[in-house]
Amino acid sequence: MRFAVSLSAIFFFGSAAGVAVDWQPLAKPEIAALQDDDLDRHSADPEFLTGVNVSESRFSENGFEWHLLRFENVAQPVGPLWAVPHDDENAAFDAMIAALKRHGGVGIAVNSGPGSLRRQTGFGPCGVRAKPVAACDPNRNFDARTPLFTSAILSALPKGQPIIALHTNSDGFSGDGKGGRGDITMLDAAAFRRGRVDIREDGHAGQGEDPLLDDPDVYAILPYIAATDIAAADQKCRAALNAENINVWHEKVRRSDGSLSNYVALNLPLQAYVNFEAQRGDDLAPAAEAQRQMIDAYMKGCAPLGDQPTALPLTGD
Repeated sequence: MRFAVSLSAIFFFGSAAGVAVDWQPLAKPEIAALQDDDLDRHSADPEFLTGVNVSESRFSENGFEWHLLRFENVAQPVGPLWAVPHDDENAAFDAMIAALKRHGGVGIAVNSGPGSLRRQTGFGPCGVRAKPVAACDPNRNFDARTPLFTSAILSALPKGQPIIALHTNSDGFSGDGKGGRGDITMLDAAAFRRGRVDIREDGHAGQGEDPLLDDPDVYAILPYIAATDIAAADQKCRAALNAENINVWHEKVRRSDGSLSNYVALNLPLQAYVNFEAQRGDDLAPAAEAQRQMIDAYMKGCAPLGDQPTALPLTGD
């Protein structure tokens, strides 16, 4: 979490890689006509997008047709860049809109259509993977080989502001006794298979027993490059988050897997970035509330660190 804008960031946004993005503003009737499950879910709430401008960008790249939605706080457009790469993570979308209205800034969400797909259908190379695939994970598509997609999201970043990515996921690793399917967990999977419950390397458990946050699959991710030490500002941020009951994992990045966190760590090393993971469930409210708490703690305890300007005051309740 290093808040001064790097030379690589300036190069990215000023070079051919930082291609211009065509955002088309959407009026209320056009928003209502969009095939987007997230917006449809709130269509009966006239206040959901109050104070928010909505625009869209549609483009084709490497065999995939992308539809991105951009949300901007009208009164406070200078703020964090909020990113929701997966269309099937509905609580993350709800948390993004709430955070955008509360803290300002711009939010970008991938829309895969009315079916709320996790991967974009098509056929071609996806991010760092040269071999063509039939479905592209948006959060594995950040790379120099995908300049349209990468620029469409990162060009929305105001200078001196953090990138805050939001995700919701199922239970952690296979064998955790909860039907886990992935590695989104604070626990060490290898140690678990040996009969021990240990925190994974570079993981730090939150202090306290908040029922929403006291879960090994609910945590903040702060990436850093493997060849370097964890930055002092990141360590201070972790301490601030731990004090607010929030688990933190410092993700050691050796080479990019195409994710936003890896791309930022390797290409924009001075850029502030955090990813908040929450538990997915049929009821979206608990995950969205957990992310609200993590976001507020980050804006309070982490955003003022380093060369970042003092965090803007809250505009919501």
